Parts: sequence; C-alpha cells; structure tokens
Amino acid sequence: MKGVISGEKLQYVMSKAVNLICDTVSATLGPTGNNILINNSDTTPFITNDGVTIATNIESEDKRINTVLEIVKEASLKTNELVGDGTTTTLVLLQSIFNLGLEEINNGKNKIILKNELLSYMDKVVNEINNIKRYPKEEELLSIAVTSSNSYEIGKIITDIFKKVKSKYSIKLEESNSELTYSINKKGYNISIKNISNLYFTKDKYIELKNAKVLILKGYLDNLESISDIINSSLENNDNLIIITEGIEDEIRNEVLVYYLNNKNIFILEQDEYASHRDKQEEDISYLTNATIKNIDYEEIYTTDLGRTDNIIINSDEIIFLNSNNCKELINKLNKELELCKSDYEKEFINNRISKLEEGITTIYVGGTTKTEKKERMMRFEDAISALETAKNGITIGEGITYLKVSEILPDDNTTSLIIKKSLHKPFECIMNNLGLNSNKIKNKIINNNYNLIYDYKLDDYIPVNNSNIIDSSDVVIQAFKNALSIAAILLSTSSLVINLNEKQVNNIM
Repeated sequence: MKGVISGEKLQYVMSKAVNLICDTVSATLGPTGNNILINNSDTTPFITNDGVTIATNIESEDKRINTVLEIVKEASLKTNELVGDGTTTTLVLLQSIFNLGLEEINNGKNKIILKNELLSYMDKVVNEINNIKRYPKEEELLSIAVTSSNSYEIGKIITDIFKKVKSKYSIKLEESNSELTYSINKKGYNISIKNISNLYFTKDKYIELKNAKVLILKGYLDNLESISDIINSSLENNDNLIIITEGIEDEIRNEVLVYYLNNKNIFILEQDEYASHRDKQEEDISYLTNATIKNIDYEEIYTTDLGRTDNIIINSDEIIFLNSNNCKELINKLNKELELCKSDYEKEFINNRISKLEEGITTIYVGGTTKTEKKERMMRFEDAISALETAKNGITIGEGITYLKVSEILPDDNTTSLIIKKSLHKPFECIMNNLGLNSNKIKNKIINNNYNLIYDYKLDDYIPVNNSNIIDSSDVVIQAFKNALSIAAILLSTSSLVINLNEKQVNNIM
C-alpha cells in the first residue's frame, strides 16, 4: 500500500538520513581524517577516506530513510562529477544548513519562504569566493595535490606528471601487478581494440611497425573480396598494412592471422568504440594518417585510399599511432567544439582526443601490498588529479578558511543569513575537531589576526598565510557550497513523502 509520511514523522526520517550519512562521512575530513571500512556485497571489503565512495555505500534497512539518503547522496555525487573533489565538505555544509533550517521551520518559518531565502545566498557566496580566489603559481601545484590526496608521495607523482601533460584527460590510472607504483607515457594517439588473438604476442608483449600503410573501413567486414587488391599489393611490396574496421567475421580474423604467422605484417583490427565516438575516432586517425574513410558496403576501395603512419604500436588492447603530422589545425577545431559543447560526457571525450593529439597518455600503475591498499591509493590519486585540473581556474586558502572569510562578509541581519554564516564555519570546525583540537580557539586566533595567519598542524603553530601551502581549488569550494545548499533547500521545502509501505511500517515510523 502507498504510505504518506509528513509532519514530525517526515522530519524524523529526513533527520535520521541526513545525520547518518553526514556524520559518517564528516569523520574523514582534513589531513588526519579517519578511514572507513566498507563491506560491499559486490566487492571485497576495502578501506577508504574518499567521501563520495563512502556516501554511495551507505544504506539503511528502512526504505523511508533510504529514499532520503538517495537525495542527500546526489549532492556529493554532483560535486564529484563536476570537480572530482570536495564531496565530504559538501555533506558537512549540507548537514549544517539542513539542521539549522529545520530549527527555523519548527519555530514557525514557512518552508517555501525559507527555501527561497536560502537559495538567494547562492550567488552572493559564489561571488565572494570568486573575489577571493587567485591563480596558482607552478610551485604551488605540489601543495594542491598533497592537500587533496593527503599524501606527499602521491602529490609529488601527480604534480610531476601534470606539469608535463597539463590535463587530467592525459592521465589514466590502473592497478599495478606489484607493490610498486610507476608510470608509462605513451606518446601518440591510441585507440582501444578488441578480440585480437594472443598468437600475435607469443614473442613480445607488443608489435612495433615502421612506415605502415593504413586503411579505415566503416561497416562489418565479412569477406576479403572488397579489399583483396589492397592486401595483394601489400604482399607484393612487402608493406606493413593496418586495416581498422568496425566489425570483423571470425573466419576473416583467422585468415589474416595466418599472414602474420607467415611473417607478413598484415593486420585487421576491430575498434572497441561505438556510435558517434567511433566516427570521431576514425576522423582523427584519418587526419593523422591521410587515409580515406571508406564504407565497405557502398564504396570501391583503392590503394590511393591508404594512409601512412611513421610508427605504430599494437598490443593486446590498443593501437598507438605515432605520427610526425602537425595536429595544430585539428586541435584548434576540437577546442572550438569544446566551447560549444553542453554535455559533460561529450566534453570529456573531446578533452581526451585533444590530450592524445597533444601529449599522448600517461598511465600510472598504482601499487600496494594488498588489493585493499591499491584501491584506497587509487582514490587518493583520483582526488589529486581532479584537484590539479580544477586549480587551473583558481585557488583559495585551504582548511575551510575561505568559507570563514566569506561568512564574515555576509550580513547577519536575519535568521536565514545566520544559517548560512554558521554553516560556512562548519568545514573549518570539522577539520580541527578531526585533528583533536579546539576549533573555536584556533578560529578566533585566525579571525582576530584578520586571516593573515593559518594553523599548520604539522608544526602545531600558526604561520603567515602567505607562507602556507594549504590550498584549495576555488571550483571545489564553490561547487561544494552550491550543491550542499541546493539539496538542503529541497529537503527543507519537502512536506510529504509518498512510498510503498505495509500497514505496520506506516504506523511505526518513530
């Protein structure tokens, strides 16, 4: 049966959900934040202090609480999606805004009026953060990565790579097969392939070919008749030949393998990409090699349709084109597409194409003693990469001090403003509490010194803020606040929850 929950019962359910998730995640905030052990039925148990990972794994046996939990999770997921960091801060802010807002409602404040008043502070706070931010110096990148990953080692690895590639889209993370963490840079444009036989790699883990001819085919290749002239020409001239197709019959795949086993470098490789992304990938390869894209079903194929690559590497899951072609024109075209693109998913794909054309891809193989350790370190690497990427748009003082500064600027002439001001203090207080320190004492010292001092927990002392390497990305600070305020306001304006419940559940909520 459908149950309707409202009034005090709804407040109980929402408070239970908000405090369950936020209390758990807030314990991880700051340089000495706690780790959380997660037992997920889909994976082996693992330990992490990554806010969004913890949040997404929190569930309740009570479906009413779970319903609210899903809404709260949206705040941290949105922050993670946009900037890749700041998810814990989001939940700390959300919890404070919600709990203080609930007090106002219980004191007689209209829900919708409160929601609108809270949201009116969105632009005010964002504008103040933008006024405070500045752009990072190169030597500050290490501090940003170390702060985000809470690890000097990880921060140093990421910073050294980031200074070379200058984009998170040029960096991939994989689990290492050993305890060692190392990186490999693959210059060139790589595309994923599938269903290539292991027999190609009995001698070496990869095949490298110089001065190879390239043919790009649209459609499904189910016979060799349409490309027989191309293959015969390559055999006669002893050319290296790479044919890239969208699909291939197993029988054809085996026929071509025989050529290789007889020392003829002829390959037909199937792309592991779909739809428009595959088409764009083909266009890039065509640009790099000067090959004509041909449709198997409708077009005659000639040797003049072949392109050429200076150097190509083939391994079990990808091929890498290493060409001397100047890609500036194509990169400029892609940057223009990026400016007009509205989809985050498509933006990431375009950025990845640009990165491959500019610097290639650097893969970091993350090591650790156990699988649990590797997974936890992977999350720290991800945070550091995202922090450096977003820092390009600006940085602010870390440790929650930026929020403190903004709270001082806001007026305190109404109760809604006080909710925002008090909530902006919470990240700083949470960090200090997790350090086991008196947050009020330290906060008052910083405020009384006009924010010219910052507390350095390693030194257990105050240092001039200009000498500090405790830095946050302004994008992270902004998105954490925006998403926290948005979800808290939605929850506070909710008057009823409609859900499928049995009669006992409907009557037994508190």
